[in-house]
Amino acid sequence: SSMAELSVRSVLVTGANRGLGLGFVQHFLRMPKPPQWIFATCRDPKGQRAQELQNLASKHSNLVIIALEVANPASIKAAAAKVREHLGHSGLNLLINNAGMVKSKMLDAETLEDMTETYNTNTAGPLLMGQ
Repeated sequence: SSMAELSVRSVLVTGANRGLGLGFVQHFLRMPKPPQWIFATCRDPKGQRAQELQNLASKHSNLVIIALEVANPASIKAAAAKVREHLGHSGLNLLINNAGMVKSKMLDAETLEDMTETYNTNTAGPLLMGQ
């Protein structure tokens, strides 16, 4: 079955403030039978980069924006608690692990700190989210 036929009661999209993540949120909102709850997460929901998400949330009561840093277990725990407030014990139907980062620079300018941050966000983050 295609994404168009997908029927979910609740979905959480990470990195939902722009790019593919925002596209997923817009897609779910446009579905003939949209999810009862769409949880859109990003690092800074009140920031300038989440403006489009804020606009959508003001028009759609089923869209909930939640602050989330995917590489931070405490942040994941806090976000999960917020999701639970809406879903109770019925649990989440669909998790779209979209958040990712890239700091493009020349190899000789690469730092261990940036490499570690990228790994934590892009590799460890989705694993932590799944747990």
